[in-house]
Amino acid sequence: MMRKVPTPPPAEETRLSDFDCIGDLGAGGSARVCKVRHRRTGAMFALKMSNDADPRREEEAEVLRRAAGSPHVVACHTLLRGLGGEPGCLLELMDAGSLGDILCRRRGRGLPEQALAEAARRPRTAPRGWPSCTPAASRTSTPERFAPGARPGPLGAMSADVWSLGVTVLELFLGRFVVAPGLSDAALELAICHSGPLRVPEEAEASAELREFVAVCPQRDPARRATVTQLLRHPFLARRDVQVSRRVLGEIIVDSSM
Repeated sequence: MMRKVPTPPPAEETRLSDFDCIGDLGAGGSARVCKVRHRRTGAMFALKMSNDADPRREEEAEVLRRAAGSPHVVACHTLLRGLGGEPGCLLELMDAGSLGDILCRRRGRGLPEQALAEAARRPRTAPRGWPSCTPAASRTSTPERFAPGARPGPLGAMSADVWSLGVTVLELFLGRFVVAPGLSDAALELAICHSGPLRVPEEAEASAELREFVAVCPQRDPARRATVTQLLRHPFLARRDVQVSRRVLGEIIVDSSM
């Protein structure tokens, strides 16, 4: 049975003071996310508040609004304002947790390849800077967000996303961080840019398709990274039984929640 999604109050009638904070969900370098309850209706949401009134946060909210209705994007119901004018996004509450939470409950065991294929094919994307489906969600500076050669503009963003996807899939497979948590930006840059390439370890039991899928994503040279179109056609995704992959991932989520 599908869980009924709470109906948000009308945007024009919604104020930040209408919500009570129930608890923190996480924080990134530019924002904090908390679980909130609407006082009048009791409906639960996630509220992402930016740390400052950066115009880029406004653009992010507009992108989320345009993506309303997509099954792959967390719903943004409305934009709220903090006392200093900083924007806040009232978001759909993903109360099943993240894939990072599942890894924690699996005590270091990574996801099987069938589940990885479904997670890579159909991610539920959260806004940038808010904890999403990575084991490193609680860190401000993470390998997923530290794509070498990042460039401004849509093409640069897509290339950075390919890097992030490769790192995420690798961490989900391994069940651990690819770089030790708690590093400074300088130490993280050293580990990412001046050490060995991010790959599935030789001793790991992994298919050739998974190894190649991971290898073509976290390339330090953006020109050598796979494109989104190439990834969608990659055998690791294209040759999988979609229904089986979906079932395996669903079973893992249910088992890990019990």
